[in-house]
Amino acid sequence: MILITGATGLVGANLCYTLTQSKQSIVALYRRESKRDATRDFFEKKGDQNGALFNSIIWRKADLNNHAEMTDAFKGITHVYHCAAYISMAQFKLEQLTRVNQQGTADLVNLCIENKIQKLAYVSSIAALGADTLENRIDEETPWNPTKEKTGYSYSKYGAELEVWRASQEGVPIVIVNPGVILGVGMPRNPLDQLIDRIKKGLVFYPTGKTGYVAVEDVVQVLINLMNSSIENERFILVSENWTYKKILNYMAKALNKKEAKRPLHPSYLYSFWIIESILSALGLRKKFLSRALINSLCDSNEIDGKKITTKLDFKYRPIQKYLESLGY
Repeated sequence: MILITGATGLVGANLCYTLTQSKQSIVALYRRESKRDATRDFFEKKGDQNGALFNSIIWRKADLNNHAEMTDAFKGITHVYHCAAYISMAQFKLEQLTRVNQQGTADLVNLCIENKIQKLAYVSSIAALGADTLENRIDEETPWNPTKEKTGYSYSKYGAELEVWRASQEGVPIVIVNPGVILGVGMPRNPLDQLIDRIKKGLVFYPTGKTGYVAVEDVVQVLINLMNSSIENERFILVSENWTYKKILNYMAKALNKKEAKRPLHPSYLYSFWIIESILSALGLRKKFLSRALINSLCDSNEIDGKKITTKLDFKYRPIQKYLESLGY
């Protein structure tokens, strides 16, 4: 029996839908009825008109940080897809990020060990990757640089990965995937919808850096293939293409018939905002969102290499522009 955490998120919902079509026995976790209802709507839009696929799932209400609920959720489980995560780049969210992503994963790993889970697949992030100051290319072997400041989200996902590696040392086979920005539609507050909302409000500036992108369907395909393969105790970056922020913002702006962003948001501007925000935060007038690490990531021009997975599996990425066009953009 398969357990899926984060089943009401973009990756989790797509993973649930794909696995139900192969009639696999699934236990899916949710925290709020409203999010489970949104997942039901997603299934219906995908073609599950009579709800047969959605209702074939065993839905268990459990919070990742509630040990008693999670212990009950693990009853009868043999394989685990850990897709749950709290995502925020805000500096003031550090405590919540650590509690959900790192501590929640630590508790889940303990349950995997106790229940002798046959395999654990963890959805991490490119935010947890290393950073080499001598090269502008990042891959699975790039070492974590403890001297380079990271966002709270990065630290929480890196800490969660360390817990997953601990599972491998305790006899639980694991695989880790590090997706870039995951593009897809159908579930509320997905990255693409958030990007569209921002563009509709009007853009003037664009960050000067770039990052990696991948289709949610590619993430799901790789997760399933890795789970069903003999591959274990390895990590894989999932990035189809690296696009500059200017390219993705202006591509979407053009597709939506909105004005393109014309002015680069240079680091000096961002650091000015950071100083002002820091002063307001010290005076208790504003919570601190920006950090030096976030500014650096927005201006980072590193190329993230996602080719390794194509050498291990019979898999080919969807090109990002063609994927966006298939979604109507």
